[in-house]
Amino acid sequence: MQDDVDILLVTGPAGVGKSTLCWEVGAMLVAAGMPHAIIETDELDRVHPKPSAEELERLKPGTRDVSSLNLAALWSTYHTLGHRRLIMSGVMLHLSFDRRWILAAIPQARFTIVRLMAAEATLLARLEQRETGSGLASQAERTLRQARRMAEEKQDGILFVPTDGRNPSELAQSVLAAWLGN
Repeated sequence: MQDDVDILLVTGPAGVGKSTLCWEVGAMLVAAGMPHAIIETDELDRVHPKPSAEELERLKPGTRDVSSLNLAALWSTYHTLGHRRLIMSGVMLHLSFDRRWILAAIPQARFTIVRLMAAEATLLARLEQRETGSGLASQAERTLRQARRMAEEKQDGILFVPTDGRNPSELAQSVLAAWLGN
């Protein structure tokens, strides 16, 4: 169906390589001449102060998170321009909830869900490279909590991809093959 949207949803704990993978997948799609859009879900609700439930209800009844409104607005533009592939990344600790708000914004979405994983030592080393200042300790604690919770969750339909010792190009090729069926 022409209005269907294929979403590659890249999830995993902070520091596992979600953004890097999305950039690499995007570069490969560009090289292949395949239209797509990339949205990092962290940026959909990066606002202060957060809108209240009343404000969201006034904007669109039934809305509980500004992320869904912003995703719908962005996707409306991309979809009007002819895009049918969307790469999204985010921690996504609660996939059933996250799928609901994404589907509220893009009702015609079909998901391929990839959960990136890495050893705790790898996650901590990556965080040390990217975090600066006093936020490192709290981010490391949050990341390890996320990774442990995700390791316990075994859901059907999720492609679990270890990132330890693999370069972004190698990861992107395998994820693209799973997403596009190549």
